Amino acid sequence: MMLSCPPLSWPPRVLIVEDERIIAMATTVNLQRMGCEVVGTASTGQQAVDYAARKKPDVVLMDIMLQGNMTGIEAARQIRDAAPNMPIIYCTAYTDPGTRSQAAQTNPKAFMGKPLNYTELKTLIDDLG
Repeated sequence: MMLSCPPLSWPPRVLIVEDERIIAMATTVNLQRMGCEVVGTASTGQQAVDYAARKKPDVVLMDIMLQGNMTGIEAARQIRDAAPNMPIIYCTAYTDPGTRSQAAQTNPKAFMGKPLNYTELKTLIDDLG
């Protein structure tokens, strides 16, 4: 679903961590329509950690299952170790209680199921500003 609404009240810099290319592209388009600057798209946990350190986004949208051997939860843990205040919003199809419990240990700002509700996502990001 493409978003059609007023832009965010602030221009956040967002890192998208998503291994499904079509989802990453759709998320990028919707974030740009909200007024966000997408600073990068990572498909592996290691890329996410590297991009977060170099690009210092205002918020990270993190999938849990990624390419490679590092999960989004581990990537979030490493990002948190380096930048404890960097907001992370999990965006994942894995919403079972065990996964949510593991993800909660990384102190995320929110946990969203897929498919993403971009109106909800906009509200979450706007509240960070």
